Amino acid sequence: MKPYLAVILDSFQSAACSRILWVALVLITLFLAAIAPIAIDQVQEQQADRSPAATGLQLRYAGRDFGPAIQLPSQTTAEFRAVAIAWFMDHVVDLIVGFFGIFVALVVSCSIIPDTYRTGSVELLLSKPVSRPLLFIAKFVGGCAFVLMNISYLMFGLYAIVGLRWGLWDERILIAIPVFVFYFMLLFSVSAVVGLFSRSAILSLFAALLFWGSCILVGSSKQAMEKLLPLEPKADNVTVVIESSEQTAKSMSAESTGDEQFWRSVYAYGIVPLYTVLPKPLELDDTVQYFLDRRRDRKVTDPWSPVITSGIFLIVMLGISCLKSSRAEY
Repeated sequence: MKPYLAVILDSFQSAACSRILWVALVLITLFLAAIAPIAIDQVQEQQADRSPAATGLQLRYAGRDFGPAIQLPSQTTAEFRAVAIAWFMDHVVDLIVGFFGIFVALVVSCSIIPDTYRTGSVELLLSKPVSRPLLFIAKFVGGCAFVLMNISYLMFGLYAIVGLRWGLWDERILIAIPVFVFYFMLLFSVSAVVGLFSRSAILSLFAALLFWGSCILVGSSKQAMEKLLPLEPKADNVTVVIESSEQTAKSMSAESTGDEQFWRSVYAYGIVPLYTVLPKPLELDDTVQYFLDRRRDRKVTDPWSPVITSGIFLIVMLGISCLKSSRAEY
């Protein structure tokens, strides 16, 4: 066990030596300092007709009112605060962590696997009593350790700010930590596989970014096609009564039917199979929002489905990497 812990520690130290990591820590600190003055306070406002005062929520920054108070019934104040946290996590944290943070993490970690399996480095590591598949897993875990550290720092900082400034100590915010680490592990597994085969850090980074964009494109295409296309076949056809326009209507209907059939085929035999086997980063964001915003009218079919399917993909990618590392000649 000690040799594997040494390998994990070495991977973490190699990532910590990168200047990009320390730049990310400074940026996270500045981000937390920038949002710390934000506060949401409950206020009572007198109505114009001298009716009983209405409850409102006032957004303040550094003690100064930012815009008018949002009036709402007092019984919905707690719910509104919960929805505000969900909106903040979706639009702010998702942008900072889900895009910038993951991108920086991939840049920092893309060289871990290629550097490990270069000539000279891997022979030294294999001289220790370690197995080849577990050596790869140890390096992979070590590469994820610094991502866990950064995301934990950000989310615990947000948890403290929301609790101290907004009066909401909601532990559900911290669920974003394992979800975003899992998000990174999916992309890092692709980077690790490409780095293991090519032993090129640039190629592994490019492959991970391309795969990331492809997953988002497939998920967005599926959502758009489900909204825009009549995926269910029409039961009845419109009958044209006017004889002079009957032929034109038939040709237009045939052309429209042909186009719809083509896009249905693309959806059924292209988009859906790709969507099934690929990870689902967009749905992972919805999973986080489901636990942050548990309203009764919020309808989520299965929040764990993207986690399960993405987990299967991660296991397959790690299995391919372990098989490759066990059979490679060094």
